Amino acid sequence: MNLKNFTLLYVEDDMQAQEHMKMLLEDDFKAFYQAFDAKEAFDIYKEKKPDIILSDIILPSTDGLTLSKEIKKTDKWQPIIILSAFDEREKLLEAIDTGIDYFIPKPVDIEMLYDRLHTIARNLQNDIDAKKTKEKELEVLYALAHYDTLTQVANRHLFSVKLNETINKAQHSHENFTLFFIDLDNFKSINDQYGHSAGDAVLQSVAQNIKKVIRIEDTFARIGGDEFALIIENMKNTSDINTLANKIIHSVATPIVFQKHTFHITCSIGIAVYPTQGNSQEALLHSADMAMYAAKKDAKSRFKFSDSSTAPVTGGQNLDV
Repeated sequence: MNLKNFTLLYVEDDMQAQEHMKMLLEDDFKAFYQAFDAKEAFDIYKEKKPDIILSDIILPSTDGLTLSKEIKKTDKWQPIIILSAFDEREKLLEAIDTGIDYFIPKPVDIEMLYDRLHTIARNLQNDIDAKKTKEKELEVLYALAHYDTLTQVANRHLFSVKLNETINKAQHSHENFTLFFIDLDNFKSINDQYGHSAGDAVLQSVAQNIKKVIRIEDTFARIGGDEFALIIENMKNTSDINTLANKIIHSVATPIVFQKHTFHITCSIGIAVYPTQGNSQEALLHSADMAMYAAKKDAKSRFKFSDSSTAPVTGGQNLDV
């Protein structure tokens, strides 16, 4: 086991012993800290959090076992090796009760010391590896719970959480924000005529094309089969919102090639502004949904603000395969 991945604190009041251990171990560890009494050792421990502590049992004012007890109160898993010139049964039992990892007699058997250090390092590395594995597992579980597996954008659950958070923030800041409800036009015909593989490819491409024209801070989600939603903050100018809606419609209209087929997709967008068109998640979604259906009813490839007129978009295309 490579000791270079870890740090060591050596506690010893004898200067000669300190220099000898430093020469022996310093190059083997990522960092080698030295303390000459218990107080200095505890201060270094709190500041540096060494991976391993190697301490003599006899120290000025406070012995190594008392120091170890104080450290174990902070972290009972902290690895500690105690060195002692005395082979006393009582001290050995006290060391065991304190949770000391190893008790090595003096004069120190260097081979034994390295064996103990490598064993501790191996255990530490196993803990690190296990923690990394657990973190990766949690990341996968989080992604499965919060992101759409097909398009890799936020799913309906994460969107609902983000929308509630945005509403709460807006209530406190008295700021507006905008909700887009995006629905693909005539998408069902793709699944019916060309199968779900073609439909999935279209949805993936549409999601990626929309992501290219929105900001990284915007919350973009797939909330239904061919339905997407977008939360936009810090965009108070209506003309900027209009511009973004046009960009989304044109991005969706980008031809999508799947196998031998080229799909020309259009979308309809309903827009609701908080708190004018709703001050709750349900009210906002309803307003944006109704605006989207109004846009779709008018001509498709359009966007419409809730309680406003349909805004035409140049370049809108009907489904053409």
